[in-house]
Amino acid sequence: MEAGRRLLERGLVARTWGNISARISDTRFVITPSGLGYDTMTPEQLVVVDGRDGSWEGARKPSSEKGIHADAYRLRPSADFVIHTHQDMATICGVAGRDLVTGHALLGGRVPCAAYGLPSTQELRRAVAEQVAANPHSSAFLLRNHGALCLGTDMEGAFAVSEALEEVCRERVARAVPPPELPVYIPDLGESRRQGDAFVLQLGGAEQVCSLSAPGREPAAALHAALYRSGAAGAVIHLRDPDTVAVSMEGRTLRPLVDDLAQIAGAAVRCVSSYEGAEVLRGLGRRAAVLMQGAGALCVGADREEAAAVAQLLKKGCLARRFGETMPGCRPLGRGDAALQRLIYVTTYARRKDAEE
Repeated sequence: MEAGRRLLERGLVARTWGNISARISDTRFVITPSGLGYDTMTPEQLVVVDGRDGSWEGARKPSSEKGIHADAYRLRPSADFVIHTHQDMATICGVAGRDLVTGHALLGGRVPCAAYGLPSTQELRRAVAEQVAANPHSSAFLLRNHGALCLGTDMEGAFAVSEALEEVCRERVARAVPPPELPVYIPDLGESRRQGDAFVLQLGGAEQVCSLSAPGREPAAALHAALYRSGAAGAVIHLRDPDTVAVSMEGRTLRPLVDDLAQIAGAAVRCVSSYEGAEVLRGLGRRAAVLMQGAGALCVGADREEAAAVAQLLKKGCLARRFGETMPGCRPLGRGDAALQRLIYVTTYARRKDAEE
């Protein structure tokens, strides 16, 4: 499906987050199903939903955010295509909980920010509907601590709105967040994937196969081996972009400001003082990421796809932390909300993925 692949190619979502719909009549629309990957989704798997009562046709469940799409079509008769994204810069701007005033013609002069609500809840649905109803000229909406909603008369129009929103938000974030002062030396701990009793380590442009029991004296290899022996991962990625390193330099726990990071990484990402295996394992616990002071972060997953998604969202989350520190009143997700979202992710998404495989 072209729209889904475009979401992935342009970095507007990670994994199956976000959703897409298109109006097919005054009362019905098609929407992406819950939990299916955009890279393999087919048109036959789209779900037809009745916007009047939320009922749907077929065996597959529609996206849990179908109510937001139904309200968008009801409140905006000119909209025939809706995309809900987790695009980086718009999501980061949304943590401030403020409307954006912009002269961009495609955005209608103002990008309202809907109040926070847990994903897939009536609270979030009501908050978004209030903003759509109150701002009839706006075509894009920020969803606080969550993502964005973009409306268009067709697919091309909705994606053009999304891209315009990202451009405006990128400029806003760049003005607010100065380039970080980084350490002179940042270690390269590479990335790896497990292969039975060994793992393939990519480090410094070279690839080598290492034994779990005797990985050698290279610190990176010893660290990866410790993670695999503990059963913590099937793949490991060292993240050392400037924003992640800057946050790691603080030596503090990162409490997510964005809910997709809480879901995939954990309700809190701890920071440890070194990248020695035992300490990293203590900091990681049952989470999917751990910060290492002055050295960025390690992201783990059952496979490389999952580890890469953790890295993508942690990178966004670290920039959100830096942006949020410039915004008075900006705060992380509540601990209870963050823990609940992590629990739901682990007990539903992971099990569904295992069943599909």
